[in-house]
Amino acid sequence: MEDAFRPGIVDALEPARLRLIVELGRRGSVSAAAEACNMAQPSASKHLKTLEAALGCKLFERDGRTRRLTDAGRIVATHAARVLDTFEAMGEDLRALHGAEQGTLALAASTTPGSYVLPSILQCFADRHPRVEVDVVVGSSRWVAERVAHRDIQLGLAGEVPWPDGVVAEPFLDDEVVGIAAPGRLAIRDGRVAAADLAELTLLLREGGSSTRAVAEQALARVDYAPAKRWELDSNETIKRSVAADLGIGFVSRLVVEDELRRGELESFTVRGAASMQRSVYLLRPDGRELTAAERAFVETLCSCCATSVAGCAVPAAA
Repeated sequence: MEDAFRPGIVDALEPARLRLIVELGRRGSVSAAAEACNMAQPSASKHLKTLEAALGCKLFERDGRTRRLTDAGRIVATHAARVLDTFEAMGEDLRALHGAEQGTLALAASTTPGSYVLPSILQCFADRHPRVEVDVVVGSSRWVAERVAHRDIQLGLAGEVPWPDGVVAEPFLDDEVVGIAAPGRLAIRDGRVAAADLAELTLLLREGGSSTRAVAEQALARVDYAPAKRWELDSNETIKRSVAADLGIGFVSRLVVEDELRRGELESFTVRGAASMQRSVYLLRPDGRELTAAERAFVETLCSCCATSVAGCAVPAAA
């Protein structure tokens, strides 16, 4: 449309209004969007009406008790998020230019890298960039990918799952999912066990959305493995403790059980005939968004420290 940006329209696209439409898409209500933007609801409603009038199209509509973005609203929200990201990156770069690198870096990590990889990387990052605060949240790989796609989080670390639109995923760590059992529980030969030997045991699984679980289930499907019972547990630690107590068997990242295997508290195995349980752990970032100075610093730290502190790192130290 030739008149899409007629005189005066840019004045209506102020950051507060752009943030409102982004939060409305994320939260599904004007009141929740207003709260996220530290704004009174009547003021938020007025700003949204101003934005609709300036753009000449309806941006959202009622859907039961919620508000749903229209096609036009989704287009505006997508570009608004990019504009806001650019503003944030500009501020970060200006601070870095004057030797005042600071701010907050928001990271999300799935359970395995969040617990067994990220701590050593963050120690290295803190030593190099002491003025940057870091917020970390941990969830399933699918949850992490969704948070990055929605731009709720700046960077993510996760195992491989189907990536949602809007996510760029780059592998940085090679990993393997292995079976674990209490010592002496299974007849393990050459590190392998027949699927039939597992049939009467309880399978201890991670929650839905876990990359570890997805990798194990895909591999075990090849040998038609059907356990007697399945228990779904919410953490690797719970699975490890339950397996050590001989409540069943589990499948976890080798990173998770290195110490227990070394001390002889657990035994690891692969399933004869099953597909490989090799996988990658990925660095996730929003597509079409420039990294801020703090985010670039974290990626540089990840590349340089990972190779020296994490077995299986797949990025060169000088990347």
